[in-house]
Amino acid sequence: MTAQQRPVMGHAAYANKPLVSLRTSLGAFIFRQRSISMLPATASITLHSALLGLLARRPLTGYEILKRFTRSVVFFWNAKRSQIYAELKRMERLGFVTSRVSVQQGRPNKRLYAITPAGKAALRLWLDRPTPAGPIKDEMLLRTFFSHVLPPPRAVAYLERHGEEHRRVLEEFEGIKAALLARYGSPETTEDRALFFGSLVLEQGIRFERMYAEWCRWAAAETARWRGRPGRASEAPSAADFIMTS
Repeated sequence: MTAQQRPVMGHAAYANKPLVSLRTSLGAFIFRQRSISMLPATASITLHSALLGLLARRPLTGYEILKRFTRSVVFFWNAKRSQIYAELKRMERLGFVTSRVSVQQGRPNKRLYAITPAGKAALRLWLDRPTPAGPIKDEMLLRTFFSHVLPPPRAVAYLERHGEEHRRVLEEFEGIKAALLARYGSPETTEDRALFFGSLVLEQGIRFERMYAEWCRWAAAETARWRGRPGRASEAPSAADFIMTS
């Protein structure tokens, strides 16, 4: 998920969050063993495993699953609302989850989803499998790679603007971390396993956003100092040709 796609909030947004909201800001992580061949493609397997992870703590309604997904998992694995509900139906057909209608007085009935023993086994199997390195798709880096066609000041402005977006996301993540620390103490001492591993992922997000913001600052400064000629790229062989052809 890119910095542009992420919702941005500051420290104050988390100051008065209910405990459950803070807990689900991290989420739980993110086969039935006899039917691996029945499972959908890799991307769908990952979504289906993420949903099993959310249900591993307790039964949830579809709305609650969607809410927890958008407050936690979406920061590192994106999916549309329609995909989530379609995957829940598929998982029920495979026997990884069950659902039942909960009757409510004075309010619409709700459907409650629960993970099955087969679903727990599938989740553990997925967690035990090695994770292949995925391809990198970063439009910002792609634009930077071809910024030789821009006047340097425009490239500098783009790098500075993108760096600011990463700094805003960094502030949001640091706000979540500060609120969790104030409510629960250090994750190193917590007995809540979901909170502990969620904190590890949060820390990765903080370090990534800090690194990216710092790289943008550095790249903008380097571009501003650069004395190359703006305009079209030279037709003479260059280091860029070596990078693209070697």
